[in-house]
Amino acid sequence: MADDDWNYLVNLWSNKDWKKMCDKNKYSRSKNFIIHITGSKSFQQRSEEEREKTREDPSRLQLFEITHTRSNGQAANETTQEALYKIINALLMPMKFKRLTTEVAEGSLQMSDDEMFVEVFGPKHHGRVHGYGDGISPTKLWGSFSFTIRDLQMQLNESEERSKENDANLLRQLKECEERSKENDANLLRKLKESEEHRKESDANVQILKTQVNRVESLLSQVLKNMVPFELAQYDCSS
Repeated sequence: MADDDWNYLVNLWSNKDWKKMCDKNKYSRSKNFIIHITGSKSFQQRSEEEREKTREDPSRLQLFEITHTRSNGQAANETTQEALYKIINALLMPMKFKRLTTEVAEGSLQMSDDEMFVEVFGPKHHGRVHGYGDGISPTKLWGSFSFTIRDLQMQLNESEERSKENDANLLRQLKECEERSKENDANLLRKLKESEEHRKESDANVQILKTQVNRVESLLSQVLKNMVPFELAQYDCSS
């Protein structure tokens, strides 16, 4: 090890804050009664080893069994063994499995390996995922749910905006159609009124003409009546 690296570690281990954090972690580990048997290997290393053997990534349940049971199938202590039994019983108990299978098939229940872990171990600690050891956070394992929710919320907002815009356009088009319909109705009514006025005016003119014709006929009749006696008198005098 280089001198600089060694000096850095010595300074780090002598730091009060570092010691305080180590003591806190040591106390937290003392409260963890579920013990793994991986030794100096990380859970990620054991997961990689299993992947090389089976060509598949182990599930959370498989990785828990690999990292917490010895070659004889027994766990490191009674608490760990009890937790493993709970997981196995949750998976293999015939009546429960049948009921869960029926409920899942009917769509009334959905239960995954992750939910079984939560049922056995309780809610996960912030930044940790049960069964995967140190260094694996929910974000690394499943991706950032916050970003996913944010993206979905943005898509939902955009969809709502488009829906509102479409509704506004549709309402505007309906109003335009109503305005055009009202305008067309007004034009038609105006034309009907104008036609009615023209008809009335035409009827009035016809009536005036009839009156004038009747008056002329009456005058002509009177003239003719007056002219006949006069002409007869003229005829008698000449003879």
